[in-house]
Amino acid sequence: MVMREKYDRIQAPIRILFIEDSAEIQEATRLIFEIHWPEAEIIQALTGVEGLELMKAESPDMVILDLGLPDMDGMKVLRDIRGFSDAPVVILTVRGEETDKIRGLELGADDFIVKPFSHREILARVKRVMYPCQASLGIKVEQPPNSTGTKIDFDLGLVSRNGKSVKLTNTEMILLRYLASHDGRSLGDNEILTEIWGEDYVDSSEYLNAYIHSLRQKVEDDPNKPKIIIRDENGYKFVKGGIQST
Repeated sequence: MVMREKYDRIQAPIRILFIEDSAEIQEATRLIFEIHWPEAEIIQALTGVEGLELMKAESPDMVILDLGLPDMDGMKVLRDIRGFSDAPVVILTVRGEETDKIRGLELGADDFIVKPFSHREILARVKRVMYPCQASLGIKVEQPPNSTGTKIDFDLGLVSRNGKSVKLTNTEMILLRYLASHDGRSLGDNEILTEIWGEDYVDSSEYLNAYIHSLRQKVEDDPNKPKIIIRDENGYKFVKGGIQST
């Protein structure tokens, strides 16, 4: 499976900034990492302002960001982080509405987790976001023929639309590569979810739809009339004729 690598073999130390106003959740998460991934150092912040200050002062490798902060909207924190850092961001929220997920992805979040979450889930998500190369091994994609204003270089992981660079998150690029690697074959929701996110998400079509929506906003000339990522009766399909080669 694409995303189901043996992450427990990864030993590289990283520094994670955790912005969360609940001291109980902070302590529980710190213990999870201390026990299951001791190489990861957790830097804790209880407010958005403190988180932004630590982000600038400590330059962590990644961020776990709760959207329900007491002093400022978590989306504002995410937007501010993206103003000066490309570090991966995983957002935490108790909000199950798809609009929140889509907005977070559009503002530059790499992934999201809905509370309550298990220790297995947060560890897997953080490691997947931090080590996307582990997830994309074995995916081969041929360069597509010329067509419209979008260009994708899968070898370099670069995307542009009408001459302007487009920033994809690690997860978005992995999903795009996975769709493109199947030579125009339609892939069902369950197949994509299992391969990209794992069996725990096999019934979470709204999760996949949020990522597809975000991808279309970035790569399609008209997201409401997609030509690159389309859906038919069998699932989602990547149309190589919809993009240009680089």
